[in-house]
This record gives sequence, structure tokens and C-alpha cells, in this order.
Amino acid sequence: MKIHKQLYLISLATSFLIACNNGKQVKNQTEGIATQTVNTASDEPQNPKISTFTDFTPNELGKVMVLEYHLIGEPEDRWRRTPENFRKDLQMLYDNNFYPVSVLDLAYGKLDIPAGKTPFAITFDDSSAGQFRFIEKNGKTEVDPNCAVGIMEDFKKKHPDFPITASFYVLPAIKPTLRLFAQPEFKKEKLEWLIKNGYEIGNHGWYHVPLNKLDDAGVQKHLGMFVKEIKEFIPNYEVRSLALPLGMHAKNLPLESKGKFEDVNYNHEVVLLVGSATSVSPYHKDFNRLAVERVQAGDTEFGPAHFMKLQNKHKTRYYSDGDAKTITAPESYKDQINSKLSKDYKINWITVDNAESK
Repeated sequence: MKIHKQLYLISLATSFLIACNNGKQVKNQTEGIATQTVNTASDEPQNPKISTFTDFTPNELGKVMVLEYHLIGEPEDRWRRTPENFRKDLQMLYDNNFYPVSVLDLAYGKLDIPAGKTPFAITFDDSSAGQFRFIEKNGKTEVDPNCAVGIMEDFKKKHPDFPITASFYVLPAIKPTLRLFAQPEFKKEKLEWLIKNGYEIGNHGWYHVPLNKLDDAGVQKHLGMFVKEIKEFIPNYEVRSLALPLGMHAKNLPLESKGKFEDVNYNHEVVLLVGSATSVSPYHKDFNRLAVERVQAGDTEFGPAHFMKLQNKHKTRYYSDGDAKTITAPESYKDQINSKLSKDYKINWITVDNAESK
């Protein structure tokens, strides 16, 4: 962290000199000195080779994406992504300065990520075979390199600066093609493997019944039975998040996060919606970790590329300042921050001055 701070101070000084020469600068309202040079008039995507604050404007109140995947396999369609296209998705995110974080870290604002990066999370619904498959090779069981987990693990090895993780919203009691990744002989082994390797197991209902179709007792039964069945395989694991089946809310909203069925309690700290919308920053006053928006992955009209283009154009994308204990954003976002965060974070407002943008 000390090294990072030293580089940051060097960046500030360099940016000040450049800003004086060019007549445009971003001023640090807290320290009263220039911190960076930006061209706010440009609608072009940011330079992917970010090194200093001269390349981007920190905005930790900007938009973020929680990507929603379903089937991984052939052929490509709305709810299915081919292995080749999933690889392309990861490469696109990497090339455009996105940085993977867990759903839980995103929801709680635990975003210790490099300067200039945009956090995003990956989720998978329904636990189909293409998401996580074991194959036999040379007499040994190994992860299929063409399933989602295999693709992510391979990408992570090739790009150690891109620590991919994901949350899997699985189904323990549904048709065999979706039940815990469709290899019944490996149910326990797969769940244990995911947890051991830094992935999350989340609740998606006992067998995918929309919660709005159930009464209060039914909601608690379906969410509680999920936890009960998962604990049969991994007894000490705490399920901490829920992806709503078909995105439908329970009539009694509090039961989505907390409830009890028989002797099983459930406590979901994060609830994910279904749809195609970016989420506000976890530091934003409107952020609700019990109603987190998701973006359907793929080449859809409202897919990741669409939102990335909009955010670059309108300057609404989240960009990290590289300091996990500071929230930095343009001064124009002052009325959007969660005021309670001033107890735990240093708040740094910056003013963008650019004659070309006026």
C-alpha cells in the first residue's frame, strides 16, 4: 500500500504540470491540489493501458455490472453462451479494464482493486452441465476445459492479474439436466471443489418456483429446503445470497432475506434480480443489496457491450482510485453518496475543469 501511495503522489505531481500546460485539470477538493488531467469532452472509450490518473477520472459512484449467465454450450442463443463466446467475454472485460470481484464483496463495497479498474461480478443460474463438468482423462477425473469453470480457471492462469471468481445459483431438486450440474455422482465433490477454489454457492430456490406464486410458508419452505439440502453435502457452508427464480419477488419481501423452515434458518445478505440493467455503486445512496440489478451476458441488445458503450459516452462508469479506504468521485455526485459511509471511508470529491466540454 505504501508503494501504491508513492506512485499515486508522483501521479498527482505529474498531472499538475500537464494540467497547467493544457489548461484543463481535475482539482482535489480535500487537498487543494491538482490530481489529474482528463479530457471530459471525448466520447471515446478509455485507454486500456491505464497507469496514472492522467488516463481516467476516478468515479467510485459510477455504474457497475453483475453479469448473469445461464447455459454454456452449443448453439448460441439468448439463454446459452458458447464456450468460445464465453472466452471472448472474459477477454473483452480484461481488455477494457474491468476487474472481477465476488458478489458479496461488491454488495458490501469491499473493493480493493487497482486504480483505473471497474469492478464486475459473474453469476451463473440453474447449475446446468455446461457450467461445471468433470471428464475422465488418462484415468483421472478433471475439470472439462470447455465448461465455464474450466474456461475461467484457464483464463485466470494466463492472466494472474485478473482473479476471476463467480457465484453459482444452483438447484438441488429439479430435473436431472439442471440438478447440481447434472452429474449426480459428483454432486458433493463439485460443491466442495467450488468452495475450495474461491467460488460461491448461492440459493436459487429448491426447484426454481417463482416466489410470487407461493404463500409465506411456501417461500420459507423453498428457500429453507435449499439450505437444508446443500448442508447435506457441505454441512458448515453458510449460504449468503439468493438469485430470485425468474426474478419474481415474494409477496412478503422480508422473507426473501430471512426465514425458517422446520429446523433450518436461512439468512441471505444479498438478493439478486433478473433482467438487463446495470447497478449503481455500492456507495450510492440508492444501492440496495437486497435488490441488486444484473445484466444478461451475451450479444444482446442490452448486454455488456451496450452498457459499456453508454457508460463511456456519458461518463457514468465506475473507475477505482486504487485506495480501498477512500471513495473518490466527481463533485457532481455529491448528492448521490450514502452519507453513512463517511464513518468508514475518506470521501474525496474532485472537480473537473475543461474548457472544451463547456
